[in-house]
Amino acid sequence: MSTHSESGDTEPTSVVTPSQSQETLLSMADVLGRKWHLVILHRLTQDAMGFSELKGDIDRISSKVLSDSLDRLETEHGLVERRIVSEKPVRVEYAMTDRGRDLAPIVDRIHEWGVEHAVTE
Repeated sequence: MSTHSESGDTEPTSVVTPSQSQETLLSMADVLGRKWHLVILHRLTQDAMGFSELKGDIDRISSKVLSDSLDRLETEHGLVERRIVSEKPVRVEYAMTDRGRDLAPIVDRIHEWGVEHAVTE
């Protein structure tokens, strides 16, 4: 595999083996394939939100599942960060990390594809 530089020269790039490609896709499926992860990420691409705001915006998600999903997106995948906004009363909000923002256009495109192709439950 190679790419062309601005001068037109061909520069070698790292070759991804089929096995590496498969592992990358399986890892992405673990992140995006969990039932509520895409919904949470899509909502957070629009704005940082508190737990109650997220819970109110996402239909049919339980508090436990939302909490577990946010924790996983934060600690395991580094896509979401938990910020303390105020101490008294304690107010926390969730926002996309830089890594999460890098994924945002893909999440948005997945959503657009679903709308374009009328994908529903």
